[in-house]
Amino acid sequence: MLRRIVARSLLFVIPVTVWTADGAAQTREMKNPLEGQRKAIDQGEFVYKRRCSNCHGLDARGYRAPDLTAGQFVNGTSDAQLYRVITRGIPTTEMSGTNMNEDEVWALISYIRTIMKQGANEATRGNARTGEALYSGKGGCGNCHMVNGKGGRSGPDLSRIGVARSQMALAREIRSASEYIPQGYEPVTVVMRDGRQIKGARKNEDSFSVQIMDTNEQLSTFLKKDLRDVIEEKKSLMPDYGPDKLTETELDDLLAYLRTLRGR
Repeated sequence: MLRRIVARSLLFVIPVTVWTADGAAQTREMKNPLEGQRKAIDQGEFVYKRRCSNCHGLDARGYRAPDLTAGQFVNGTSDAQLYRVITRGIPTTEMSGTNMNEDEVWALISYIRTIMKQGANEATRGNARTGEALYSGKGGCGNCHMVNGKGGRSGPDLSRIGVARSQMALAREIRSASEYIPQGYEPVTVVMRDGRQIKGARKNEDSFSVQIMDTNEQLSTFLKKDLRDVIEEKKSLMPDYGPDKLTETELDDLLAYLRTLRGR
């Protein structure tokens, strides 16, 4: 038995959310009312460059976020699915919801449609099985990073890294770890009154205290009045993996494995 129907009256087709007896919401498919319109596509390109390019790259081939030209998204490619991702974001990722108005969202989707190349994907070089062995062995990645509940905590969780980062971005960040340091993993050094130094990743900070996770994964809170200094470091706690540590072939294998990490 239907308990309630929530609908908004707009000039174009929108989702109608129906709450069923078990509390589940069902969303009727939305269609982009601006699809294929040249003016909307031009507006969408402007919106993309202003709001999206910092993460997805000016050419949309991915930077800190996935390649949008591949036309393959884990959360779907329909108008409704793209609309939901853009407006609501993706939980536990750096993709947050947006405050764009509906015309801007539809224009953005219209533009994205023009750059998507169905069936295209990043080069599939490398051996994922060999890469997994490198991840756990020579690379030592599991000492700091967690995958599906297993591994260290001093680095970001990589369980969904295959859909969260482009291959190009991953390669850059492996080779030069300090290029991008995600929030919550910024390296700091706290200097005690007696001169002792403790390095770690900043987890929280306010006017009176700072909380860090040190390289032994110990979480500690320090009162600033008890410290001589809090130094914001520029170099990531993660080492750079240059060609002396990972050959190009090994990097391709590692990237092939990371591409398989798409969450559960």
